[in-house]
Amino acid sequence: MSQAGPIRVTVVIDTYNCGHFIEEAIDSVLAQDFPPEQMEILVVDDGSADDTGERVRKYGSRIQYFCKPNGGQASALNFGIARARGEIVAFLDGDDYWLPGKLRRVAAEFEKHQEAGMVYHNFCCKHASIPDPLPFSGLGGVSGFLSENRRSLLGYDLYPTATLAFRKSVLQRLVPIPESLIVQADAHLTACVIFVAPIVYIDQPLTVYRVHADNMWNCVANTPRSCNIFEGDAAAKARLERRVITTRAIGEGVREWLERNGFDVNHPDLRAFLMQWTISSRAGEFALSPPGRLRFFRHLLEQPRHRMAWRHVVVHYANAFSLLFVGYRNFHRLDEWRLAVKRSVYSLLGRS
Repeated sequence: MSQAGPIRVTVVIDTYNCGHFIEEAIDSVLAQDFPPEQMEILVVDDGSADDTGERVRKYGSRIQYFCKPNGGQASALNFGIARARGEIVAFLDGDDYWLPGKLRRVAAEFEKHQEAGMVYHNFCCKHASIPDPLPFSGLGGVSGFLSENRRSLLGYDLYPTATLAFRKSVLQRLVPIPESLIVQADAHLTACVIFVAPIVYIDQPLTVYRVHADNMWNCVANTPRSCNIFEGDAAAKARLERRVITTRAIGEGVREWLERNGFDVNHPDLRAFLMQWTISSRAGEFALSPPGRLRFFRHLLEQPRHRMAWRHVVVHYANAFSLLFVGYRNFHRLDEWRLAVKRSVYSLLGRS
């Protein structure tokens, strides 16, 4: 695609076997109310075996299409970032799509906040069983230079690829993304950028994250349940195994990046920040192979409690010590038992 002037925004669409979604992703970018001469669109196909290439080539010179050997999301994003010419680099997965006005709004925030290294925003989820996308309310975005404030640092949530845009000069300080990240490669970027520059959050859904059976990150919840959780569901077990490996790799990659850039990973704030990936991967390991009581007890005591109200902290510690008696397999029943006791006491007192 030839351009008459400077490129303001590069859109990198990474995709793998998403031929049935890729056109909707591309069309959502082409439909943005943004000067086309200031934008380039790179589709990085990570070795798809479906008809992705055929579908993308129909767009002709409007799209730069690259098909590379399969190597995972990190390799695809590294490939795209290396070829991006824009001052701003915005990402989109091949099975998601943007909502109208997204690009203009994001570019305006970069213009308004010249110091910002990343702009990200809220999103909608589209489930295969539900016709219309629904706003996602499970995360809370924050703005500012988060690494300067412990509360902000530990309260920071990582958002999906399609919600992220980076200033290219800052992005170059974060790459290469560790190519062990076959999925969730964007987590490396969002975890590291907060140590380089301020970020800006837009509390408006500007993209649609598609939830479907082929999501490579989709898996069962990492909570204590019956040891037969995976009986007859090898695919769910494989997804959780991949999630455990990937979560551990994210934490290791962020730690290595921090050390390489002169940060003290033994500082209490950074140690607590890095612990989130240890806790998450360990929870998945426990779902795959139930732990003993003492090991799970120590795991519960190490869990971060900075977002808990004091009542929740009390319940958390009560659960941890109760675990020593009931064990991992019955841990998920503690809340049920507690509510049953509460109802019994209220009944005895004549309260509803």
